[in-house]
Amino acid sequence: MSKDSKPVIVINAFGSRLASGQKDLENVDRMVVARYPAYDIRWGFGGGPPREGLKSIGQDTLFERKVPLKSLLEVYADLRSEGKRDVALVFLFLLPGSKGTDPHMMVGDTRGLNVEYGYPLLAPPQNIDRVADALSPRFGGADTATIVCTQGNGEAPTLNTPLLQMDSYLRKHYKNVFLTTLSGPPGNEPAFESVRQSGLKKVKFIPLLFASGARLTYPIMSESKTSYKKQLGLAATCDCCLGSIPEVIDIWMESIDWTLAKF
Repeated sequence: MSKDSKPVIVINAFGSRLASGQKDLENVDRMVVARYPAYDIRWGFGGGPPREGLKSIGQDTLFERKVPLKSLLEVYADLRSEGKRDVALVFLFLLPGSKGTDPHMMVGDTRGLNVEYGYPLLAPPQNIDRVADALSPRFGGADTATIVCTQGNGEAPTLNTPLLQMDSYLRKHYKNVFLTTLSGPPGNEPAFESVRQSGLKKVKFIPLLFASGARLTYPIMSESKTSYKKQLGLAATCDCCLGSIPEVIDIWMESIDWTLAKF
């Protein structure tokens, strides 16, 4: 089959105005392009403020290969105008129920298109432990506490269930490794208290986030008195986001395989 006759892979993601976040997203793009060279691969960005913020400063593409900075609905319109029909829509999100995977964003205006849907990274229960283990080589040493940090969902706390399960798995299988959320359970204090009780003087933060963005990365390492670093008062380092960790993206790309298999 030629590229024109294959389904178009569309990655639905939140954008980032940070250069580091755009680098994370480009790393994902490169890995997907390398794994699926016979497919047309496009991006639809669901985060209005990051997308429109970049456009307001004259940036209308991302990455070295100049991917258009468009919403998912704009991508759908392009595909229709080009006579494309089959679309594999995959989600660069952690949790089922993320704003980008709600019914409005998933369905949108799909007239004339045959859209099959993937799943967020932590939707399959087995991926919770697999992602934790994939991150483990990046955990701090014996003299360092590790905190896996993510956004979470405070509006619908039950959606944080995979995060609670990951925190339980980390605590059971790794020494001095914990998970925090900015919104919804488990929150920050259980992990902070565990770090204090450990007596360790160093902490390493690992963002459980595909791309660096202000909503999470600033609260971790900023000089604000409310940042994680300042609250703990320990020598702190912060690792890269998931988009720059091939072992995690390999797990995420299984969703692409699963979605393509539907055609």
